[in-house]
Amino acid sequence: MKRLTQLTLLLFSVISLYANDGAYYVSGNQLIPVTETDIMVKKEVLTIKRKNKKQVEVSVYYEFYNPGNAKQVVVGFEAFSPGGDVDPNPRNGQHPNIYGFTVEMNDIQLPYKVAMVRDTMYYQNGKFKAITSEEINQSMEDYGWMSADFFYVYHFSANFKKGLNIVKHTYTCDLSGSVDYSYSFDYVLTAAMRWGNKQIDDFTLIVDMGEFQSFYIDDTAFGDHPEWTAKGRKLSITTDDYIDYSSDNEQKRTRTSFLMRSGEVIYKAKKFKPKGELAIRAFRAIAFTPQPFDYKESPSISFTIMDVEDYTIETTDETSKRILKNLPFARRGYIFSSRDLQEYYSAQLWYNPDPSYKAVLSGLPKEEQEWVMRYSK
Repeated sequence: MKRLTQLTLLLFSVISLYANDGAYYVSGNQLIPVTETDIMVKKEVLTIKRKNKKQVEVSVYYEFYNPGNAKQVVVGFEAFSPGGDVDPNPRNGQHPNIYGFTVEMNDIQLPYKVAMVRDTMYYQNGKFKAITSEEINQSMEDYGWMSADFFYVYHFSANFKKGLNIVKHTYTCDLSGSVDYSYSFDYVLTAAMRWGNKQIDDFTLIVDMGEFQSFYIDDTAFGDHPEWTAKGRKLSITTDDYIDYSSDNEQKRTRTSFLMRSGEVIYKAKKFKPKGELAIRAFRAIAFTPQPFDYKESPSISFTIMDVEDYTIETTDETSKRILKNLPFARRGYIFSSRDLQEYYSAQLWYNPDPSYKAVLSGLPKEEQEWVMRYSK
């Protein structure tokens, strides 16, 4: 019987979210020491920025402290194989959904290698226990949508001088998604506990998912009532209770929901010991919108419903159609002279009237111009 490691169990819980109706591509992760070390994480600034509808950019700034003499440490970055409705085949010997992986240490760009391994005991006697191409092919044949039973380790040799060492780490990866979620991104935070101080002394998380976004972040990693701040045009930050059905035992949890016109949300903590992993989710608004759309039956509408492409929402009457048509302008705070439009949009949580905004079709992004024209017919 194959030994199920903690990493494998975590992978299964993530994959199960996308098993039947979506695609899991990759989770972000911490840089970790492959072997035991006394080097400490004094500071980490983790920035997650949505690059486009399908990808996020991850950049991490670390300050490590080496209390002893200069030493070389093998450092790794673990990445699960993709699963669900995906092509799990490696791309040029690397993870198929990670791009532009870089590491810079003390102003020096470091080379790295990638090993494909089967369990967490992958580094023994100074060598990586990589699986063969035949084993990779067999794994994908055996597991199908559940994801191959191997994962990737990006690794490099890091020369830590005595005292402070600065590491900058970047990559881009594909966003996961499903019928219910327009996008989803997970990041393994607990791996930071493998460093010598078993915590992050000074931790900052910055999340920027782009303009006109409604998303939530699970509270599990941060404990009860995490304190979030916003930089930019925040519409609302609220805490919601929900039931987690991702495991056999249903659990009551909380999450923080964000409505952002633009900008970033920020979490800061001292002596941070993550209690779980980071989970960012955005519901697919169209999946929760009754159709045909009737403004009398649907008194609220998500301002992210426009994320749906090449799809026309049926409407029951002309007023409902006009409401959809004018959504791009309402998102920007346009004050309507039409009473029915103004009454409807004034009741939306996200609506923030802006007397200075003028509704000009040509001033909208191309896809929003197409939205307006679609409901003008």
